Amino acid sequence: MFFTMRRVGGVGLAAPQIGKSIQLAVIEIKTTVLRPGIVALASTVIINPVVVSHSKEQVVDWEGCLSFPNARGLVPRYKEITVTHFDRHGKKRTVHVQGFQARVFQHEIDHLNGTVYVDRMEDMKSFMTLGEFKKRVLKRGALRSK
Repeated sequence: MFFTMRRVGGVGLAAPQIGKSIQLAVIEIKTTVLRPGIVALASTVIINPVVVSHSKEQVVDWEGCLSFPNARGLVPRYKEITVTHFDRHGKKRTVHVQGFQARVFQHEIDHLNGTVYVDRMEDMKSFMTLGEFKKRVLKRGALRSK
């Protein structure tokens, strides 16, 4: 799964996205030109993840998805979450993540529960093609958060 995710430039991939009906996702976050201020996250496997708590505060930011590679939209997500899961060695873990990491965890956990980011969008007017996103958002520097 890491190979597939990296090959297409993703930061996360859930098993259902590759036709596997299991509760497993992989996440790997690296700083990029488009995400210079984010906190990196080494290769992480989450199995049977459960969000056990979250902040009251939500942040609306742009999301894309490997399942819809040519689209983007504004999605509200909790700013911070605490997740329990099993790692690749079967050890139970509890992690507290915030910012972009929290967004990616929520996005991938949604996939495991049959939800995609467009289901969470509050205003479909922000839904656009990747080409439009590059023209209207990236060129104007209108990214909402890092």
